[in-house]
Amino acid sequence: MAPVTLPTFFVAIAAFAALLYNPIKLRAEVFGFTRSQVSIQNIHGEDLKVIPNTVQCEDLHHHLPSGLLFAGCQGRPAERFSWFPASTKGNFRDPKAAADSQGGLFVIDPKTFASSRLTLEGFSGPFITHGIDIYSAPSSPDIVYVFAINHLPNPAYYDFPSPAPSTPKGRSQVEIFRHTIGTSTATHLRSVRDPLIRTPNDVYATSPTTFYITNDHFYREGALRDFENVAGQYLAAWSDIAHVSVDSLTNKDDPSAAVTASVAYSGINNPNGLGHGRNESDILIVRAAPGVFIQATIDPSDPAGKKLRLLKSTQLPCTLDNPSYYTDPYASSPGAADDASGYLLPGLTIAHTLGPNEANPRGIDPVSVWYIRGDGEEKRLLFQDDGLVIRSASAAVLVGIEPQVGGKKQAWLWVTGFYAEGMVATKVDL
Repeated sequence: MAPVTLPTFFVAIAAFAALLYNPIKLRAEVFGFTRSQVSIQNIHGEDLKVIPNTVQCEDLHHHLPSGLLFAGCQGRPAERFSWFPASTKGNFRDPKAAADSQGGLFVIDPKTFASSRLTLEGFSGPFITHGIDIYSAPSSPDIVYVFAINHLPNPAYYDFPSPAPSTPKGRSQVEIFRHTIGTSTATHLRSVRDPLIRTPNDVYATSPTTFYITNDHFYREGALRDFENVAGQYLAAWSDIAHVSVDSLTNKDDPSAAVTASVAYSGINNPNGLGHGRNESDILIVRAAPGVFIQATIDPSDPAGKKLRLLKSTQLPCTLDNPSYYTDPYASSPGAADDASGYLLPGLTIAHTLGPNEANPRGIDPVSVWYIRGDGEEKRLLFQDDGLVIRSASAAVLVGIEPQVGGKKQAWLWVTGFYAEGMVATKVDL
């Protein structure tokens, strides 16, 4: 074997560096290392409003039959900074505070911009809110099933003086509620717990008894969780998306009873938010830290109808969170030139400071909301804030405005965040 000469060695090093240059450059851009908070130009649309009584609402959904917005909110700011297992590094600082947490479900009227908290009947436990979803059967549009992630402390860890090292600090589950439009209450039907619900981030409901959840990390905390955040799909595709079904909505005594769960998609890095797409079988997924938006579908070749098939990925220049799809109600026809239907993708303009800020109530986390029209014909930055009006962006929805004759097409953009003191609404051009 011929010896490796010094020039050959340097050529190899240069080739290796060139191979890594583009991925590292992209990751630096997505994490916001190429931006500074003072350099961010606010893109606020028209008539920007901060909505009272919407503290730290991580997720937001538009219920089309009623026109109302549903959100899962923490309500009391200090709670999110003392316990939030889904934070960048995994925040398990204060389990006692978590045990007293009283997050809730909120309904917002986009016509009056008024928010009201639903009274949760039959539910008295701690509520550490995160992703939610809503489901109404076409035959009963006034009945809304709300599925909500609840990040509880694990009694098996905190109630014993010397828990096993493998015992997780959190024991997350999904709460299912039933709400009737026009009332001020939501009835708690049951909790759902399963070993496949490990690090749940978001939920996608397909019926009153079936849903998907993302496990956003394989590791709950520590250096390997940090590695998942930065390594990406090729080095840390360790997580999954699970399909969950329950045989009964009346079993309140045992969250694990009558639960069947299976892996719907595995080998994915940092699956985070889920959203409904153009059709019933469409599932929108984001990989948060890499800034990747995925269009997926329920795999038609799966006899059980549970597996997912990934169809298309789109890279964005920032980290992402819960995606949503806007169906333009004022389009002359689907796909027409005046059809403004498209995808909304909220995220962090500067994400690399999120970890240090996760216990800081005074932190600043600038935000972006991207809009992809149609099948990608247009991709543009629809909203941006330097973090002083809204801190963090984890969900965004559009509510259409009926256009005047000869007038421009607009909608109200609603943006909320897991650290935000209030969601915002602003009028934007489409």
